[in-house]
Amino acid sequence: MTLQQVLFGAAEFLVSVFISFVLVFATYKFILLITRHFDEEKQLRMKNASVGVVLGSILLGQAIVVKQAIYPVMAVIQIFVLGGQRSVPDYLKVLGLSMGYILMSGALAILVILFCFWLFDRLTPGIDQYHEIRQNNLAIAIFMGLLIVAVSLLVGSGVSALTRALIPFPKVGSLPLE
Repeated sequence: MTLQQVLFGAAEFLVSVFISFVLVFATYKFILLITRHFDEEKQLRMKNASVGVVLGSILLGQAIVVKQAIYPVMAVIQIFVLGGQRSVPDYLKVLGLSMGYILMSGALAILVILFCFWLFDRLTPGIDQYHEIRQNNLAIAIFMGLLIVAVSLLVGSGVSALTRALIPFPKVGSLPLE
């Protein structure tokens, strides 16, 4: 283990902590914004466990999807830094693209979660999910929460593949084959 490996590990940890706080906060506020009629915070204060299960599942689903983008982004940054002489604009470009890919994965996670709400409606046409969750129906909340987690787990690898495909890996050299 080298000092450089420890520094990259510490940097990846700090970036992950920062990203998690920003994306969890943004996702939570976005959910509150698009469901203003529901008032999740009031429901939580009233000890509505169903709302807690669904909100927690939304955040877990987002974490599952975004996690898949963090590793390829950090790998590219590490390869870029170790790859040789680079200018400040090169570093800024890679950092900007990296943040863009992580934000893209966060947006994809939110789309996946919205898709899960739509899918729940289609799977259970006779159930008004918002009414049931407002009434603290844990069975509905658990089913919806696990649907969100299941779809997020399945979509996560696709987000990882998309991120790896979009990231411009720096050239690190080649080996001549004779």
